[in-house]
Amino acid sequence: MLDRSDAYLAAITAESRRIRVRASVSIIDPDIAFLPAASSGAAPWSKPEQLINKTMELDSRYATLERNRWLLNGTFRLIPDAPQQLSGEIGHVGDVLSGDDGTFPQAVWTEERFSGVDILQACSVYFSDNDFDGIPVDFTVEVLQGGTAYFTREFTGNTANFVSMDGFTVYNPDAIRVTATKWSLPGRRLRVAEIIPGVYEDWDLRLIADLTVVQQGDVSCMALPYGTCTLKLDNTTKRFEPRKKNSLFKSIEERQGIGFEIGTRLEDNSIEWMPVCVFYQKGDGWKTSANEPTIVWDLVDIIGLVTDRTFLPPAPLPTTLIGWVAAIVAHLGTNFAGLYHVDPDYADLPVTANSAEEVTGKKCGDILRWLCQATGTWPRAASKTGYLTVEPLWSQGNQVTLKNILHYPTMKANSDIAMLIFKLHDDNDTQYIVSGTSASAADSKTIDNPFIHTQAQALAAARMILSTYGGNRLETMGRGDPSSEIGDVDTVWLDESSATTGRRIQQTFAIQDGVLQNCQSVFLQADGGFLFQDCALITESGTWKAPAGVTRLRVVIGQGGQGGMKGQDGSLAKGNKPHMNADTGEVSQKGSYNADYGADGEPGSGGKIWYGTIDINPEQEFVVHIGQGGAPSQTYGVPGSMGGETTFGAYSSASGKVYPLGYTDIANGDSYGRTGVPVPKNGTSDGAAGGKGGTPGVGEWDKASLIIPGSGRKIYYSYFTVKVPPGEGQIGNKGANGFVLVFWDKPEA
Repeated sequence: MLDRSDAYLAAITAESRRIRVRASVSIIDPDIAFLPAASSGAAPWSKPEQLINKTMELDSRYATLERNRWLLNGTFRLIPDAPQQLSGEIGHVGDVLSGDDGTFPQAVWTEERFSGVDILQACSVYFSDNDFDGIPVDFTVEVLQGGTAYFTREFTGNTANFVSMDGFTVYNPDAIRVTATKWSLPGRRLRVAEIIPGVYEDWDLRLIADLTVVQQGDVSCMALPYGTCTLKLDNTTKRFEPRKKNSLFKSIEERQGIGFEIGTRLEDNSIEWMPVCVFYQKGDGWKTSANEPTIVWDLVDIIGLVTDRTFLPPAPLPTTLIGWVAAIVAHLGTNFAGLYHVDPDYADLPVTANSAEEVTGKKCGDILRWLCQATGTWPRAASKTGYLTVEPLWSQGNQVTLKNILHYPTMKANSDIAMLIFKLHDDNDTQYIVSGTSASAADSKTIDNPFIHTQAQALAAARMILSTYGGNRLETMGRGDPSSEIGDVDTVWLDESSATTGRRIQQTFAIQDGVLQNCQSVFLQADGGFLFQDCALITESGTWKAPAGVTRLRVVIGQGGQGGMKGQDGSLAKGNKPHMNADTGEVSQKGSYNADYGADGEPGSGGKIWYGTIDINPEQEFVVHIGQGGAPSQTYGVPGSMGGETTFGAYSSASGKVYPLGYTDIANGDSYGRTGVPVPKNGTSDGAAGGKGGTPGVGEWDKASLIIPGSGRKIYYSYFTVKVPPGEGQIGNKGANGFVLVFWDKPEA
C-alpha cells in the first residue's frame, strides 16, 4: 500500500473523480555507456559528469567576483576554496565569459561522449533554468561519429532554456556536441544542465489514447506471473511511423522503460500522483492499430524482462539471497545493475547451490522463484520504483469500499492441494513431505529446488506455497485505487456491517477516454497460510481447553470496540429580519433564516488487537474474558466509551495496537477491529459509526398589524415562526464486543 494523504482517500472514493495519467518515457539505448565529457574549457567548479544524470533543474546561483555575479540578497551560493566540493546540480560551466553584447571571443563548446549506441534519432539539450544565468542565443548541436558530424542543427535567436530535435538518423554515434557563439547576457559562461541522447520526456492524455495495466504476483513462487501494460499512443504526427525513414520507430528497442503515474485531483485542485510501475519494451512488442493514427505498445515490468532469459552463473557462485538477485538483474545489462531491492532482514540469508551445473542453463525466472522459496520471500516489481523487489509477506492494505465497487464481489472456490513433496538437495537426496490443505484433494506438488537443502528451508517454502491454496478467490470490478499494491491484504466491504479480507494477487488499471474505470481485482482468501488445520472463534467469557496433542497455538485477541459519538443537533437561526414599511406593510427585502444539518458524530475506533504464536502444555485450559463494546456518547463532542480489554489466560488485548483500517487475518479471511462500522457485529472488536447529525429546522417570517390605541393608526410588524424545530442528533451505536481467535497446528505428514 503506497503512502497517500487523507485528501486522496476522500477524492478517490468521491462520487465524481478527476483522474490524470502521465508517463516518463525513456527511448534511450539501454546499453549506452557514458564516457568522460570533453569541452573547449571548463570553470573549476564545473561538473560535466552531471550532464548524464537526467536532472534538468540546476541549483541556485553561484557567486564569483565576475561582474554582476554576486548580490548580497541571500540567493547566491559561495564557491568553496576547493571548487569541486560545491554540492548540488551545477552541470557544465565554461571558462570563457561572453562580451558586452553576449558574443563569446571564440566559440565555446561541451561534448557528451558515449559508446554502445546503435542508432540515434533524437536528442535534447537543457540549459540553466535560472534567468540570471541566461541562455544561448546562437548555438549549434551536432551528433558525431568518429569526430565527424552526421547531423547538425543550428539555432539563431533562441529564447528557450531547452531544445529537442528528431527527424534524423545517425548510426553508431559516439558524441553530442553543443557549441555556442552568442549568449543572452553579458559576462556569462556557457552553462549546460543536461544532454539527452534520445527521447526522455513526459507524456499525458494529450498523447496517451488508452492505457491498460495488469499487475499480478504469486507468493507461492510455483509460477512467476509478471505485470504487463498496453499503451495506445496518438501517432497523428507519424513520429513513430514504421514506414517513415527517420521516424523514432527505429529507436525503439527492448529494455527501454516507461514509468507511469496516475493522479487524482484533490478538493484543493492539486493533484496527488501514485506511481503505477515502470514497464519496458520486450522484443517486438509493438503494432499499429486498426485506427491508423495510433500505435500500440505491449510492455512488461522488470520481472517480465528477466523471466525467460537463460541464467549464466557468475564465478564464484553467490552465497546470499542479495548476491543471487544481483546476478539475475545483471543479465539485463550494466545500466540495470542497481535496479533491485532485497528486504534488509533477508538480504544476507545464506543461499547456496551444490554446484554450478544445478543452475547453468536454467531460466532466470526459475532461479528467482527458487531463491524466494528457500528464503520464505516472494518477488514483485515495486510500484514506486519499478525495481525487482524480494521481500516477505505483509498484512496491511487498503479498504475496498462499496463506493468503489461497480458490481457485488463474486467468490469462487480456490484450489486445494493434498501434499507438497520436497526433494531435498542434501547428501541423501531426502524426500520431505508436508500435508496440504485437504487430504482428499486430487493435486499434489513436487518441488525440486536446488537451494533447498534442509527441512527448515522446505518448511519455509511450504508456508508460502500453502498460503495460496484452499479457501476462496474473491473478484471485484471497481473504479480502481492506484495506491493499492500487489501483495496487500485488503478489507473488502460487502455491506454496511460485513467485510471480508484477502491478499491482492492481481489488479487492472484501465484508462479509457480519460476515465479510470472497469478495474478488476483478484483477492486470495487461502486457509493454509499458517499450517493450522482448525480454529475456534470465542465470543463469550468462560474457559477454553486446548485439543489433545496440541502444544502450539496461534492466538488473536481483540478488545471491545469504541462506541460512536452522538451526532450534532440541527440548527435554526432567525437570520435577517425583513425590511417592512410599518405604515403600508410593504416588504422591500424578505427576511431570511439559517438552518443546517448537524455534523455526524465521530466514529469509534476498533479495539486493540494482539496476536502471536504461543507454546502450551498438553490440554491446557485458558480462562477467557471477553471485553464488552463501549457505549455510545450522549453528547456531541464527547467521544464514545472505549471497549473493555479481552484476556486469554495471561495474554491480553492491552498488549496490542489499534489498526485504523482494521486487522486483516489472512488465515481465515475475516476482518476485525475496524473503525466506524455502521452496525457492528459482536465478536469483531469493531468500533461503531457516530450518530447522524440532526436535520435543519424550518421557519418563516410572517407579518401582522395592530391598531395604536387612542390614535386609530394601523401599523405593521414582522415576527418569526418555527414551523419545524431542528432535529436532534442521533445517538451512535455501541461498539462490538471483543473476541479470541485460536488456531492450532496442522500435523505434518
